Amino acid sequence: MHRPDGWAMLISRPHAEERMSDSGRSWGKDPHRLVSLNEAWQAVWRAVTSQATRELPPIGVEQVPLEHALGRVLAAPVHADDDYPAFDKAMMDGFAVRSADAKSAGAALRVAGFVPAGDVYQGRIDAGEAVRINTGAPLPDGADAVVKIEDCVVENDFVTIRTAVHEGQSVAPRGSHRRRGDTVLTPPVRLGPAQIAAAATAGSALLTVARPVGAAVVSTGDELVTPGEPKLPGRIYDSNGPMLTALLRQFGAEPRNLGFGRDTAASLTALFEQALAHPVVLAVGGMSMGTLDLVPQTLSSLGVTWYFHGVEMRPGKPVAYGLGPNGQHVFGLPGNPVSAFVCSWLFARMAVRALQGYEARPPARLSVTLARDIKAHRDSRPAFLPARLRSEEDRGLLAEPCHWGGSGDPFGLAEADALLCLPHPDEPTAAGARVDVICLAPTCD
Repeated sequence: MHRPDGWAMLISRPHAEERMSDSGRSWGKDPHRLVSLNEAWQAVWRAVTSQATRELPPIGVEQVPLEHALGRVLAAPVHADDDYPAFDKAMMDGFAVRSADAKSAGAALRVAGFVPAGDVYQGRIDAGEAVRINTGAPLPDGADAVVKIEDCVVENDFVTIRTAVHEGQSVAPRGSHRRRGDTVLTPPVRLGPAQIAAAATAGSALLTVARPVGAAVVSTGDELVTPGEPKLPGRIYDSNGPMLTALLRQFGAEPRNLGFGRDTAASLTALFEQALAHPVVLAVGGMSMGTLDLVPQTLSSLGVTWYFHGVEMRPGKPVAYGLGPNGQHVFGLPGNPVSAFVCSWLFARMAVRALQGYEARPPARLSVTLARDIKAHRDSRPAFLPARLRSEEDRGLLAEPCHWGGSGDPFGLAEADALLCLPHPDEPTAAGARVDVICLAPTCD
């Protein structure tokens, strides 16, 4: 796996995994150094690439039948088992002819037979003959063109060709799509309907795919209540657990929501011991500087080594990342749902995909046009704001910032299909400016 050139230029600097440094800008009552986005991505990149091999995803592989392959990540190439098409194939319903017999419009040819799709014409077309043919049928020997039925007039045993015909007309030559042995699918690729069709056409009944990445989600906080249960004053419904479980599944993981731990070391220890049985752990809440924010030290006591805790970004500054005692990728996410969502997209997704064999890199960005002005913000940290994409004929793809109330507002996030990336939010950005967005659709690999 090679590093992307656009962000990992910091690789030559001292290793992020030499533990967190106290130098530089810090925050909170127990100071942590805030790292840049590049440094944070570098730390995740180093960890996941150290576990990878060039041949297989780190998580391992298995074989699945085509009907169970949707959404899985291909881990081995698929090769064509034959030429495709495997014969010169008619691309129209009509008549197979010798182009030499119909160089000019008005040629009258004797109808010598018929060949449907799935059959082979027994015989050869001679001079002055035509064979009726269906789309997809093999071209009879001697024929080198197909005339569509709309250009033919049939009377008794003869067909009159109303147009001039050229060699190769309406014919897909043998091997014009792929040759035997050609690679038709290259890993890693998430298998959708089109990829499954290609594999089936190439004759593959089983596909080698990355095993699902096991992942655990632990929400924390005495204030949490399961949705649907009675909610006492001061309590809130746990949105992070269901959201992160769905998000991990979208990333290609096989998540398990372990519920929520209370703000005691004993409760958190019991849940995190279960969580560390998985390759990826998302611990959400308890990452800031409150008196009951116990998550970092509890995970440290279980053998997690933190590589960073605090990133220069908004929302999501308290995010943390480390490795467990057996190489588990552990992410400490802020408790506000939009912060947890953004941090998962920027960091956890990178690890989950790398474990499946993808290149370890941050999410790709699209360049679009900003639909309306954005005022300068007092906070200079790079910002990732919920936005909605739309297309206009005269302006192309536009990004419209969503109306949202900050990192605790999942309702505004629900309107978004992209994250608007603002590297300098303390400067105003005018409508019409080119901006980068991260597409949130499941197909944006």
